[in-house]
Amino acid sequence: MRPSTRTLLAALATQALAVVAVSCGVPTGDATFQDIDGDVLGGLNDPTTPTTTTTTTTTTTLAPQAPDPALETTTTVPVTDPPPPAAMVTVYFISRGLLSPATSEVDPSYGLNELVVLLEDGPPDDSVGERLQSFVEPGLIVGTPTSESGIIQVELDGEEFNAIALRNQREALAQIVVTLLQNTPAVGQVSFTIDDQIVLIPTDSGSQEAASVDDFNRLLGAPRLPNGIPGELVDPVNVTTSIPE
Repeated sequence: MRPSTRTLLAALATQALAVVAVSCGVPTGDATFQDIDGDVLGGLNDPTTPTTTTTTTTTTTLAPQAPDPALETTTTVPVTDPPPPAAMVTVYFISRGLLSPATSEVDPSYGLNELVVLLEDGPPDDSVGERLQSFVEPGLIVGTPTSESGIIQVELDGEEFNAIALRNQREALAQIVVTLLQNTPAVGQVSFTIDDQIVLIPTDSGSQEAASVDDFNRLLGAPRLPNGIPGELVDPVNVTTSIPE
């Protein structure tokens, strides 16, 4: 090859390298960006779409479980029994010289002391009580009577007993005897003492150290039969007199 040809080729190669260098360089001009028309790969220029998130709640219903008998608590409601009915006793007072009964209501667990209190309280405040009187005043009976071997023992205050008119002392003793015996089972007689000394009781059969209800039949209004045996007892307050036509 001739030298002139080499020189020409070298010049052409130098120009080609210059063109490549220019095409690979950093572009120059205004520092601005322009929107690219048309579709962009992957939809990068699509408008932003709001994203909706749906939350699903699952409700689980559990079947009721049977209670464990071992864990059950038993509540006991106290049962209040109704109070027992009151007891009725018969207290004897005097009406026109005879023993006359009056009914009183007491606690079922009454004893000799409650009977004494009823005697000391006197006749009831009603139409029947207006016709009755009592010679057993508070203080006549000392302490509470006691029962031993089927006999009720009553201690009397000497001064209180002597303050009773002599004709009424028998009636006072009869009130006590009949009231205590008619309302106290398992006993049959009553005896009296003053300062631990035995008091003789004037009965239908004479003076006795102990007396029963039958010893005061006359005061109870029992009529005498021709043979002298007491007849049926009569309530002196409720006696009905028949007037023959």
